Amino acid sequence: MTQPQVDYEVVDDIGVITLNRPEKMNALSASLLDELEARFTTAKADPAVSVVLLQGAGRSFCAGYDLAPDDWILSQYGADFDGPVDAVIDREDVTEILERWLRLWKFPKPIVAKVQGVCLAGAGELLGVADLVVAATDARFGHPAGRDLGIPVTLSFWPMLIGMRKTKELLFTSKLIDGREAERIGLVNRAVAPEDLDDEAWALARDVARTAPTGLRMSKLATNRWFENMGLLASCYSTADLDTFFHQSPSYVEFFQAVREGGMQEALRRRAEKYG
Repeated sequence: MTQPQVDYEVVDDIGVITLNRPEKMNALSASLLDELEARFTTAKADPAVSVVLLQGAGRSFCAGYDLAPDDWILSQYGADFDGPVDAVIDREDVTEILERWLRLWKFPKPIVAKVQGVCLAGAGELLGVADLVVAATDARFGHPAGRDLGIPVTLSFWPMLIGMRKTKELLFTSKLIDGREAERIGLVNRAVAPEDLDDEAWALARDVARTAPTGLRMSKLATNRWFENMGLLASCYSTADLDTFFHQSPSYVEFFQAVREGGMQEALRRRAEKYG
């Protein structure tokens, strides 16, 4: 049997969901996303679970979307095309990815995320649908793919969490910030010393779990609904369409042409040389 890419266990009244692909820094592939959704479905149906603690195995929470072709998150892999991908199919694929994240946004129980190492690109989308986040002070956050490959389909969460100015700065420059800065701008709730991360995340999850289950569900729903009424969901669908436009751009095509000509490592080398 193949090793699960997402583990699940229940400790007291906390469902622990662990991204378990440490050799790939828990990069998000299509099959991992399927497993992740299945684990959340299990936690949703379990009456013993009040809160979910979401974490990543190994040295990093998640490096973002896996760029390898064999388990690509979309049905079209850019390197298979001599030019842009089919925009109509791509829009359907990107919208499906968005709807994965929105199903987690609507998950009825609180999600507490514990972040160490890197949390990049698509991992930021997973972070966005979490309710509370505890991060190590030396964790790293950002969206490097914003230089040339695309925008997060849940981009609308960013201005909601960190404001317009910081959203634009992080997207325009693709700079990475550490846990301290992430806490300062409101991307995470707490930044703690790396050696204290596990204890602090568990303490927060246990504290949340003390609240009556109905209270937790109603508080989450009421808070989320406020942002939905402000246009969050409509903005997310609009952003998914804009990401599809991005995939038609020269920079996206050039990256996957480099993959086709010299392999992924060569494409990443050229990318680093160009953008730093």
